[in-house]
Amino acid sequence: MDIAVITIGDELLIGQVVNRNAAWIAEQCTALGARVVAHSVVGDDAHDLQQEITRLGARCAMLLLTGGLGPTHDDITAQVLCSMANDHMVVHPDWLAHLRAWMQQRGRELTERNAAQAEVPSTATVLWNPIGTAPGLMMSIAGTTVIAMPGVPQEMKAIMTDQVLPRLQERIALEEGPLRSYHVLQTTGIAESNLADLIGDPTAFLGSATLAFLPNLQGVRLRIGVEGRSVEERAREAERIIAVLEERVGRFIFGTGEISLSQAVGQRLNERNETLAVAESCTGGLLGAAITDVAGSSSWFPGGVISYDNRIKIGHLGVEPAALERVGAVSEEVARQMAEGIRQRMNTTWGIGITGVAGPGGGSPDKPVGTVWIAVSGPKGTRAMRHQFGSERRTNRERSVGAALGMLWGELR
Repeated sequence: MDIAVITIGDELLIGQVVNRNAAWIAEQCTALGARVVAHSVVGDDAHDLQQEITRLGARCAMLLLTGGLGPTHDDITAQVLCSMANDHMVVHPDWLAHLRAWMQQRGRELTERNAAQAEVPSTATVLWNPIGTAPGLMMSIAGTTVIAMPGVPQEMKAIMTDQVLPRLQERIALEEGPLRSYHVLQTTGIAESNLADLIGDPTAFLGSATLAFLPNLQGVRLRIGVEGRSVEERAREAERIIAVLEERVGRFIFGTGEISLSQAVGQRLNERNETLAVAESCTGGLLGAAITDVAGSSSWFPGGVISYDNRIKIGHLGVEPAALERVGAVSEEVARQMAEGIRQRMNTTWGIGITGVAGPGGGSPDKPVGTVWIAVSGPKGTRAMRHQFGSERRTNRERSVGAALGMLWGELR
């Protein structure tokens, strides 16, 4: 089943808002076996929106629109759909009653502007919005199912989850021919090219399936696409391919699906009843933030120290002043002392120390921008590794976080 996603709003076109809605919608539809053939962004212009619906509707069974449903003059979606369907607007009594109750619960009166959100095309199916004032709409236009949802992410996701995805799943189940589903393996500690070398020629084992390498700042995702009429058939084919990949690169795989590296580390620490503390310099708290993004991380992460200044390294981590004078803050020796110092002071099973030159300045011939030393201290000793990243500050900091968690994961395997 071919689907296109249209997101609406001038703020998206000019880059004022990042278009995360389209990515989330496409991911959910793909997981059900739909084929997303296009993403389109349209401004708050009725003519442009009508043209895009006509263009994409000619090749898709369903269009998913988000944005342009609301109480202001630039919310044009409902009127455009009404015009394209040669329909007329009516007041939806149930939604009007809902709006009155919604406002009363908040101690507000229903204004004329907000009441106008109960006006919908007469042939539209109203999709209930449990957390906002603009309902979703579902209509047929020139034989294509068009579903419009608000642009507020939480409202769009609620309507998609409760009402759109179940309908989509029912329609997909009625279609003939194979469906495609995707499975993701997450890897760390190895570059994309090295990963490809270890896997070898994928055509030797993929059959009709696909394999994509998706690198990011913390590792490489392996996305496997398999075809089959039933869920069971696709699952068997995915298991077969995953077994091959596990055999060849399993030592670099830390999880499946959307699990993050910090989540995987946390799960393993919990299983082992172990704890972690961190000492950060160039990352400035990004490692601690990645860790505390994981719900429940307080059970295995008591805290850390941002030792940006050498005085903090000395006073709070026990780094030797002589080492700082002799080899400098960005060095193997200091990274080791940071990891060991935080582990000792926090009384944890593991300690991580990160020190480096994030850039854009501060580099030298022997320590150019992007030089980062990371140490992991644990029950069997301390291991340190030098990394040479690039020249972009934010990227260097994020790659340092991934490398640190990857080193710890290697110790926990």
